[in-house]
Amino acid sequence: MDPSIARSFGTVPAAPGAVDSRPHAPGAHVVQRSVRDFVETGPAVGFAVGGMVLEDTRHHIVLMTVPGSGMAGRNGPGSGPSGRLVAPGDWDGSYRLGAWRGTTVVRVHCPGENWSVWRWHDGADWTRQWYGNLEAPWRRTPLGYDMQDWALDVVAQGDPATEDWQVAMKDEDELEWLVERGVASREVADRIIDTGRELRGLFERREGAVGEDWSAWVPPAGAAPVDLPCGWQELDAAPRR
Repeated sequence: MDPSIARSFGTVPAAPGAVDSRPHAPGAHVVQRSVRDFVETGPAVGFAVGGMVLEDTRHHIVLMTVPGSGMAGRNGPGSGPSGRLVAPGDWDGSYRLGAWRGTTVVRVHCPGENWSVWRWHDGADWTRQWYGNLEAPWRRTPLGYDMQDWALDVVAQGDPATEDWQVAMKDEDELEWLVERGVASREVADRIIDTGRELRGLFERREGAVGEDWSAWVPPAGAAPVDLPCGWQELDAAPRR
């Protein structure tokens, strides 16, 4: 494998078109995409999911996805520790389309940070599940937001305001698998692991988005699923009008 692929993991590839940095309005239907260099194609979308913007300011970008919203991921045989990854060379450039299942999820990202914090809302209240997704900082695009998923995650359960609060790391084996397959360099993976420790510390101390008031981000009742927009797989999508 080209060693430049492994070196590039950890950073969203530069957009081939003009970057649109204007905030998206609350209520806008957008797509969030994970983008990186692939040995088969070069820079491309790895997966995508539709969502609705709840907030987009210099402090927070908040995105919700309700069940039935459009999703897409790379086609290929399942590999890796959990059978969820596509090994280098196994992707033919096509995508499998699907829909978000389960419970409505809300993702909160503070611009510039290397993670987002997720919570699920069942229509009556927030569930006990929390999630910290390690990723490159979000970049606004005409269609929504691009980032790059880093495999490693932080998971938590319970109420952070009480002693009933458990925090752990998740998917360390998947990150190691990416290193073994030459997708990520050891140096980049170690940096991601350090970032994971930082995020775990924030969870344990109930700081950052974990300590925020989420009442303003309760999903609106009756929100409809969001389809993937036309051109969701194109990195040089036309600017917004």
